[in-house]
Amino acid sequence: MSQELESYGRVKITSETESNIPLYSVQDLEWSPKEKEILDDPKAFITDYKLVQKQLDAIRNIDEKEKFLDELIRNRIKNKKIETTNENALVYGIIDNLFFGYGRIGPLMRDDMLEEIMINGINIPLYIFHRKYGMCETNVRYEDRNGINEFIQATSHFVERDIGPENPILDGHLMDGSRINISVPPAAPYGPSITIRKFRKSPFTIIDLILKKTISIELSAFLWLAVDGLGVHPCNILVAGGSGAGKTTLLNALAMFIPEHERVVTVEDTLELNFEFLKNWVSLEGVPSLGKEDKGGEVTLEVLVENTLRMRPDRIITGEVRGREAEPLFVAMDIGLNGSMGTIHSNNSKETVTRLVNKPMDVPLRMLTLLHLVVVLNRHYDKEKGMYRRVTEVGEITGIEGDVVQIGEIFEWDYKTDKIKRTEYPILLKEYICKWCGLSKKELNKEIFIRAKILEHMAKKGIRERDDVIPIFREYHYNPQKVIARFRQFIG
Repeated sequence: MSQELESYGRVKITSETESNIPLYSVQDLEWSPKEKEILDDPKAFITDYKLVQKQLDAIRNIDEKEKFLDELIRNRIKNKKIETTNENALVYGIIDNLFFGYGRIGPLMRDDMLEEIMINGINIPLYIFHRKYGMCETNVRYEDRNGINEFIQATSHFVERDIGPENPILDGHLMDGSRINISVPPAAPYGPSITIRKFRKSPFTIIDLILKKTISIELSAFLWLAVDGLGVHPCNILVAGGSGAGKTTLLNALAMFIPEHERVVTVEDTLELNFEFLKNWVSLEGVPSLGKEDKGGEVTLEVLVENTLRMRPDRIITGEVRGREAEPLFVAMDIGLNGSMGTIHSNNSKETVTRLVNKPMDVPLRMLTLLHLVVVLNRHYDKEKGMYRRVTEVGEITGIEGDVVQIGEIFEWDYKTDKIKRTEYPILLKEYICKWCGLSKKELNKEIFIRAKILEHMAKKGIRERDDVIPIFREYHYNPQKVIARFRQFIG
């Protein structure tokens, strides 16, 4: 006995009486003999595959890659006069099987409601983490080693890293930016294990996070000011939280406040940050060693962060601070690369500081005052709400007394009211911003108030897509009076 929870596209999600986990089913389609022939051997259909692949390699943006392939394949279907009742699914199948290497997980990769895809072995159902329904079992599985090995080899070829008995673990990213971790024997003794952290096609903006109650309007306005620094002195920020708390999502959203003219260099061990909206953005990725005996080809995050200092950046953003790269990041802050940011695995501000000053990070205590804010996220579960994420704390580094870093908790989340509010602790950072930017306290508070009203109106009107949100932030940075005039009736 099952109860349907939701259906969309080819997906049907049901609650099963014999299981506590919802079932996520990809509905089978009835393919014609010709459609099946094409899907079984797409290279016979795309006869100039190498030429098309060469053209595809020259396109950087994943959306543009897909648009190029979509138009090409539909034209081939039309020119070859192929009759199809499943044209969209046929086109996606060719793209996923031949060009993107997704194979049977193509429908899962195309579902923007999925956060993670988990492959636990042969003849075992795949599991997914759904944004609305949490962990779900699927009706998708690899029935033999051929399919899963083809996917692993395609991924290995794409990221240009070998995987096998000598190198049984691979961390990388797929063509769409999704993060992938693969473990094979002997690291995974019962067979290949694959986890994909999906890249969202339309990244969440700060308005999305406001509407989801992840963050408040007041705090968003304050962080907007902290990130752009009024074009004078941006603040250095770490986004902290546990695994899956939404750190990278928030960091991506905060980056949309960065002025267009700045040169930004990002450093990650596996690419997750998506700053394509910044014209002068350089993305660097660490290169692990190929094996225990071969360290020659390894490029660590520490080396990359040090290298960025020679690339004339305005700010450096580290996807995840977890090792010796922490000190050169603070050196970057010290030499004037204000507005540098990153994420860190930590549950609160105090734990963040403890992690920074101890091994393996070993940031000198005196340098901790270069960090201005720690924004903490946590993931929560409620029977009615399901799984949700909240900014639970914002800590301000206020100074050092003896060998103790002083932290002021300036925003705090209340579980009972489900709201994050200002605490009674004074925000000393405001005094520094006033000094840096030549403002009075009254002028600074007015600036934050205006930005809050703009964000409030955008949220009310549903102005939340990245392509609609970023132009407003940019225009406000370069011509604030023009934006204020447009929003005057809402600002008051």
